[in-house]
Amino acid sequence: MGDRLLLAIESSCDESAVALVRGGREVLAERVASQTAIHAPFGGVIPEVAARAHHEWLPRLLNDVLQEAEHLGVAGEIQGVALTTGPGLVGSLLIGAGVGSAWAWARGLPVLPVNHLEGHLRAAWLRETVGADEPALPAIGLVVSGGHTLLVRIDRDGSIQRLGGTIDDAAGEAFDKIARLLGAPYPGGAALSALATKAPRGARITPLPIAKTDQPYDFSFSGVKTAAIRQAMVANGLSDRSPWRAATLTRQFAEHPLSPAAAITIAAATEQAIVGALHAGVQRALRAHPDCSLIVGGGVAANGPLRAALASVASEERRALVVPPLKWCTDNAAMIGAAGDALLRDERGAYQEPSAGLEVHAQWRIGTAVPI
Repeated sequence: MGDRLLLAIESSCDESAVALVRGGREVLAERVASQTAIHAPFGGVIPEVAARAHHEWLPRLLNDVLQEAEHLGVAGEIQGVALTTGPGLVGSLLIGAGVGSAWAWARGLPVLPVNHLEGHLRAAWLRETVGADEPALPAIGLVVSGGHTLLVRIDRDGSIQRLGGTIDDAAGEAFDKIARLLGAPYPGGAALSALATKAPRGARITPLPIAKTDQPYDFSFSGVKTAAIRQAMVANGLSDRSPWRAATLTRQFAEHPLSPAAAITIAAATEQAIVGALHAGVQRALRAHPDCSLIVGGGVAANGPLRAALASVASEERRALVVPPLKWCTDNAAMIGAAGDALLRDERGAYQEPSAGLEVHAQWRIGTAVPI
């Protein structure tokens, strides 16, 4: 039967996704339904709305992928179902785990719980062309997304050691919050980056300050949000003694919108600060682990300046760098299939009977078999 064929389902936040992955590398079929338009009026993800959308979309996506499997003649080769069971929104996770477990139970197939964060790292193993090189292990892994920012070491046996991460806001969360302040549309990270590109060529942009952390591989991004608010208030002539509640700030900046020039400057300064902090953290990790290559995953890995900065540090440190194609940086099910295959291959995870029921977890520290 060759390499293992897994059906995979991802529903940790606001993307519903189903994929069919062979050998942890080859994506035979995949479907993703984005909820961006649903949550845009609220400026962020509403958990109950997200769960309802998963309930609507996952059965449809599953049917589409299975029809493609029938067309390819591989439907009978599916050996198990890999399911995201954390970390994420509990309601959303329950929908994905329930749909996947029910389908597996009806066909006498096992299920496999997968950590969403390992999925982002394992996206680096997915290939668009046959014969593409695999990431070299050991590796330093950077996961950078709307909800997570962390550095890990992945050893040759697949085991993962957490080195550090954000102690407050994730990088993507900081991007989104500042974008909302600037009046940029949701999702904020991409909109802020697009705004930053409008900075005049050669303009001198001073990055916003980033707080220093006690641990060398930790990050802190809440301060950059505070600095952005202060700059925006100064630009609008508002008192920095005004209450800093989110609703108050939203009203103030709605009544006194930033000038385009001020918004562009703050966006560029924000992006430079966050990218600079991630670059520095990765460089420290690479220098402390001279045997490691570099792997990057997560939605913020789609950011152009960040990709360029990480390519630069990898070249400077003479390390191989693997960043997934853009379609596999954001949440998707193919990466869950890749992670599930790695768990089984490395004997770090095991199939379970779907009738026993799967637990889902809002928090799940990467590198641990039991969520903590």
